[in-house]
Amino acid sequence: MFRTKSLIKLGDKKSRNKKLSEIYYNKVMNKAQIESIPKILNNEFIFTIPTHPEVFKGIKGFEEEVNGLHGAFPDVHLDVHKKWCFDDLIIGLWKGTGTHTGEKPLSTPNGPLFATGNSFEIQGVSWIKADGELLRENLANEDTLKIIHDLKVKDCSNLYENAQSSLVSSFQFPYSSNTSINKKLANFDTTLNHPLLLKPAFGMYQIESFFSKYWSAFSNLDYKITHSKCDKNINAYRWTFTADHTSDFFSIPASNKKISHQGVTVCVLDSNGSIVSTFINENLIVLLSQIEQ
Repeated sequence: MFRTKSLIKLGDKKSRNKKLSEIYYNKVMNKAQIESIPKILNNEFIFTIPTHPEVFKGIKGFEEEVNGLHGAFPDVHLDVHKKWCFDDLIIGLWKGTGTHTGEKPLSTPNGPLFATGNSFEIQGVSWIKADGELLRENLANEDTLKIIHDLKVKDCSNLYENAQSSLVSSFQFPYSSNTSINKKLANFDTTLNHPLLLKPAFGMYQIESFFSKYWSAFSNLDYKITHSKCDKNINAYRWTFTADHTSDFFSIPASNKKISHQGVTVCVLDSNGSIVSTFINENLIVLLSQIEQ
């Protein structure tokens, strides 16, 4: 298939990838300028995101994804609040907003969802392979659980409330998990942004309390890092794990099922290598589908 070769030619790879990312977010994702897609994507480009069960392949496949997104949410907008561009990778942290009023049904793992009239606000991460000329792959993650909660498809209030309570509950009730925050990595100013927390955890004691409750739900954990990227002010990695759900996961009783989970973690570091803030995005909607009775 003939297409226009990338017009991004000046500067080093990092600066060219930055320009590619600006077109990707501002023109394509936010304004649905479909004509810009062939200028920034490789023919074999692959896009995956937990919200959609299908993998979007190639330029035509990604055009379908963008048209579907704007067809379901006409005012959709990605506000990129942190971004890192490397020679071979672009990592973007963003807040996504939109109103579900479009005529095109939203594709979900449970089938098409027609307009609800409700708005959403979520956090997301883009993990984009790039080479300074074209974008080659985006392994994206977004807060799928918050989408269905905001669209009023599923009420997750109890789960969120229990997660928020975990920030301080270990002050009174100890948990069985032996999770302990490395004091050299986290401090009293460190923040944790996690999709189960509607407000960030602040300081190492809240973070330790949250993770103690989180990990106490699982046993026989097998954890793998599938992708990673480190620089002077960022340590980012994509991960998977399998485990047995043998205890309460916040408000969800033990299912005693073997589960498989996936997510991405981005740690922002200071000049001493300590963590200033951590952004975690994980595929909670799939996790819940495995453990809920």
